[in-house]
Amino acid sequence: MKTNINDPWREAAVITQTVRTDESNNRFEDSFLDKNLDDQRLSDSEQYLQKLYSRLKVLQGGTTKKDLVTSLSVAKEDCIARLITSGNNPLSEEEAALASNPLIRHIAPHLQALTASELIHLLKADVLQVTTEAEQEQNIEKTQIN
Repeated sequence: MKTNINDPWREAAVITQTVRTDESNNRFEDSFLDKNLDDQRLSDSEQYLQKLYSRLKVLQGGTTKKDLVTSLSVAKEDCIARLITSGNNPLSEEEAALASNPLIRHIAPHLQALTASELIHLLKADVLQVTTEAEQEQNIEKTQIN
């Protein structure tokens, strides 16, 4: 394969020179900024600034020490009232929470009692207990007969 080009790198050198001249501008060809466009404020910008300044004055004027103390005392009274009213619901022994086994709760949640009243209900429905009690009664009757 024979080419007419004596220096194969000559074309690359010309391309890099043109790139270097373009880099001197330090900007994109398609700039997104219009240099001809002046900054124009919106018609309601003055009103917006006035609202911002009024809010700033309110925040800077803020609360006094007296306002802070009164708001804290009101919050304290509300908290105390909530504690007093929520503490009037003592649980009976039957409604006290029982310790639960996480394994049993996972395997058979319908057999895990959460309160003592649920435990009583579960024990009444326990078929195994009923059958063992019946067997024990039969054994007692047999021993009494002999």
